[in-house]
Amino acid sequence: MMYRMWTLILKELIHLARNPALVFLVTLGPLSEMSMVAWSTAAPIEHLPTAVVDLDRSQESRALLAALHNTETFDFRHYLDSVDETKPLVEQGRVVGALIIPAGYGDKVSTPLGETPALSFTLDGSDPVAAQAALAAVEGTVLSQSQKILAEWVGGHPLAMSLIQPRLRVRFNEELKKSVYTVPSELGLILFAIGLMLASMSIARERELGTLEQLAVTPIRRFELIVAKAIPAVLLSYVSFIMMLLVAMIAFDVPMRGSWLLLLGSSTIFLFVELSIGLMISAVSSNQLQALLAAFMWVMVEFLFSGYGVPVENMPLILQKTANIFPIYHYMIIFRAILLKGVGFDTVWPQMLAGLVIGAVVIPTAVWFLGRQKWE
Repeated sequence: MMYRMWTLILKELIHLARNPALVFLVTLGPLSEMSMVAWSTAAPIEHLPTAVVDLDRSQESRALLAALHNTETFDFRHYLDSVDETKPLVEQGRVVGALIIPAGYGDKVSTPLGETPALSFTLDGSDPVAAQAALAAVEGTVLSQSQKILAEWVGGHPLAMSLIQPRLRVRFNEELKKSVYTVPSELGLILFAIGLMLASMSIARERELGTLEQLAVTPIRRFELIVAKAIPAVLLSYVSFIMMLLVAMIAFDVPMRGSWLLLLGSSTIFLFVELSIGLMISAVSSNQLQALLAAFMWVMVEFLFSGYGVPVENMPLILQKTANIFPIYHYMIIFRAILLKGVGFDTVWPQMLAGLVIGAVVIPTAVWFLGRQKWE
């Protein structure tokens, strides 16, 4: 059995060696994509184009604008004279928001126990990421300015604005970098996508080239065929995965706090499960293009349940339950926990058990699918 499997594995490796363009795309393509994602998400959101309508033009309004400018979140590109002028700028996407400082703002903030001044800030909600960053910067700056003004009213003594003073402590991502979340998520998704697409084309390629009949008359068993087809895809996927992980750690400061052995071992389990799904897709596809399109559709479904775009916990209950049947849902929990938190087997064993259970269903199903398909 081992000799038959090794012969078929060698055949697959020779086929990959004769197709250097595929190897190049599978290794450097995902590496380039991951690097661009990490590069674009590593930097904080700064210098958002913003419009200002200062109807007060007082020392206090200028102090507020200076405080907002010092956050480096805003880039005041348009100083307007009327509120109506802000509407086309927001609608055309030329600014993320428009700040309106009403007339009399300076007098109100200078008068203790007087009328509370009101600021108006219009945000472009079509870009929620930028809008949330702008809103957080405005709220923080206004709170800081309010405390400063109150302190001046009471003779320079600081005031506690709340009966409860929170003490914030952030673990595992002290600077709250978005890239620390997005890069591992992108890594896990690319690992699964590469393995799935390589496996999905393997049987379809044999059928398309007319060599599947030759395999059918050999002593190779269906289980041996699945393993032999999966191992080269696993090796190529691992090469790409290790390259991406090293670049993420060295170039983008993504931490690796856990065990390499546990990470690679759990990745192997889930990758074989994913490859079995790819082989099922390949078995029912008449050519490589059809298999590739079907695999791409499956990747899009897995993207939904990976927690990358939308947290699974925020989904409706029925979708939360559905997520448990997708191997990527459990793998992403393991991957982030090992990479960012440094947890051990005692923490991730439920997810690994779920992966083994899914594999115990998927791999025999893939063998059955291959047996049910016509070899012609």
